[in-house]
Amino acid sequence: MPMPTPSADRQPGLTWDITSRGFAQGAAELGVFAALYSMLVAVGLGLHDNAEQLTVMWPAAGLLFMALWLAPRRQWIWILAIQVTVELLAKVIKSDPFIFGNALPYALANSLNAMVGAWVATRLVPFPRIPRLQNVLWFIAAVAIGAAVSAMVGAYASTHTFLGPEYLREWQIWWAGNWLGSLCIAPILMGWAVRLHAREYSAPTNPPLEMIFIAFAMLAMTSWVFSAPPGGVTTILDMPFVLLALGLVVAFRMPPRWSTLLTATTALLVSYFASRGLGPFAGDPSPFVRVGAVQLYLATLVAINFLLTVVLHEKRNAFQLLHTSDQRYRNFIEHSSEAVWRVELLEPMDPNLSVIDQTAWLEQHAHVAESNFVFERMNREMGLKEGDAPRWGNDLPWVRAFMEQLDAASRCGYMMDGLQFTAGAGARQRSYIGSFRGCIEQGKLVRLWGVARDVTDLTELNERLRQQQERLKLYARQLVGAEERARRSTAVDLHDGIGQQLVGLSMMLDALAARSPPEVRLLLGEATNTVREVQAIAQRVIADLSPPGLYELGLGPALQWLSVYMRGKELLQVDLHVEAEESDIDTDLRVLVFKVIRELLRNVIKHSGVQSASVTVTRSPNELRVVVDDRGVGFEWQLSLFESRTHGFGLWSVADRVREAAGEMTVDTGPGRGCRVTVVFPLGALGVAVQPTDLKRAGADAGPARSTGM
Repeated sequence: MPMPTPSADRQPGLTWDITSRGFAQGAAELGVFAALYSMLVAVGLGLHDNAEQLTVMWPAAGLLFMALWLAPRRQWIWILAIQVTVELLAKVIKSDPFIFGNALPYALANSLNAMVGAWVATRLVPFPRIPRLQNVLWFIAAVAIGAAVSAMVGAYASTHTFLGPEYLREWQIWWAGNWLGSLCIAPILMGWAVRLHAREYSAPTNPPLEMIFIAFAMLAMTSWVFSAPPGGVTTILDMPFVLLALGLVVAFRMPPRWSTLLTATTALLVSYFASRGLGPFAGDPSPFVRVGAVQLYLATLVAINFLLTVVLHEKRNAFQLLHTSDQRYRNFIEHSSEAVWRVELLEPMDPNLSVIDQTAWLEQHAHVAESNFVFERMNREMGLKEGDAPRWGNDLPWVRAFMEQLDAASRCGYMMDGLQFTAGAGARQRSYIGSFRGCIEQGKLVRLWGVARDVTDLTELNERLRQQQERLKLYARQLVGAEERARRSTAVDLHDGIGQQLVGLSMMLDALAARSPPEVRLLLGEATNTVREVQAIAQRVIADLSPPGLYELGLGPALQWLSVYMRGKELLQVDLHVEAEESDIDTDLRVLVFKVIRELLRNVIKHSGVQSASVTVTRSPNELRVVVDDRGVGFEWQLSLFESRTHGFGLWSVADRVREAAGEMTVDTGPGRGCRVTVVFPLGALGVAVQPTDLKRAGADAGPARSTGM
């Protein structure tokens, strides 16, 4: 029966949609189905006991079942119409006289057999193309249910009663005949459909000569045993169970499609001889006993062969998948750039043992069972000679790194990451980072997996980068110091030079204006105002370059001047609280704190939307803490980390300068709840800011600022 291409139905790749390729193709496929069904009906009509017309097997049931199972339900009407027509025509040819009322119930019973079986199978076996033992068992159950339901109608048609021993015997013979027909024919069709349309699930073909020899032996033995007259058995080789043994050989040595085909051929051959009164089961005088014995024997032969061939095929597929997976695993491990190894314990270890006992246990029972080339190379760098087997020993750096963390590892399932160790000596010293994974079974450690990566180049690069960063930070501190000294020098020059000159010029103009006539006094007054404006500008420049009193008087007076300056110049009311003994605080730190506070207050002016802020400076023996708080609009700090910084680096600049001084900066803000910035500087014994030995993350370190620059 032709099988179409895959579709999106319940059984991808194994559906039979008559209308999928046009009317002509569908009609041709129905014609092929009608021809095959007619042939199997003819075969079935010939496989009956001549005494009582009891059919041993009805092979057409298998073809009809498969057609309905694989076809959409909307097309069942065409298939069933062909089935009923073929069977009625066969009865017309076979029966004399033909009685339509007697023939129709038999055809309808066969229709019911296929419909019920297909309906049950679609729910029990959604993907028949996949070889699974469970699918086979559900298939056998589905066809058995269909045959049982149809046998009720068929046995009634034969006896015209639902009661009595005759009905039960007819029901049994009908059920077994249809069930055997489905078991013989349906697996053949399924096997070849899978081969043609789902080859990935099909078994490869064995050597042809071997299969020919097995088939010849099977058919020859069948003919020998079942062609003999009743009572003609003379040797043990004539016994029917020899065929069962050959059926096992067939299941082991042939793929499912050939195995089911040969077994079905054998079953048909046995049925033919039995219907002619031959074979070991033909000696009983009761026809029901004779046919029942043959059916039981064939059901055993077919079912065992079908189950066994699918189980073996499923097992072969599983072994192939395991082999493929093992090959992929080994290729992956062997070609890995990382060292990979497996440590097995000759005796499992209890994780609840003390660390001393665990150490002794590992030394006694642990050994390296598997490793790749990179691991062997790493061990040679650790001192092992060429050809030495990998081992477990405390003289190996990776073992020492593991044992040092054994106490912590035993509490977390022996899962450890980031273990650092070195191999080699002198110029050949190499750095590694390793990880371990423990495998615990039944509460005991049975093996360890280890992975290590050579990070020597990365370590050296990181060291060079750290040195460059230290050098850059040193240059930056020197530049900042030089800049501050230049600013202070410029401020002094402006104050002592231009500032004094402007004061003198202003006094001179005042004196001239007092002695000048009225018309000149007006001009001198305007000149005096201009000089005073220039003087105010110069004072502001001097204050920006070097805050008044910061160097001479200290941080507190400088911040008081800043609060007054902000109130007068920027209309920002600053609530200042300074509670810090600063006599021993380093001058550079005082300057930095002043600039940080000034920049944060500028951010308040530009972005908070309020005209007030508070500044608190406190000191403990180990740190200097600065808090700048406002009750403005606030902002989303986490989102601001990813915004553009084209408009300035206010908070970024503050965070960088704080980090350079080994300080920490945190920002507590949110939309509608203001902003609080806390800066903490660690202090040494004499109040000198501690220089950083490593870059610290300062709260939200360098998020985008709300200001336009420092």
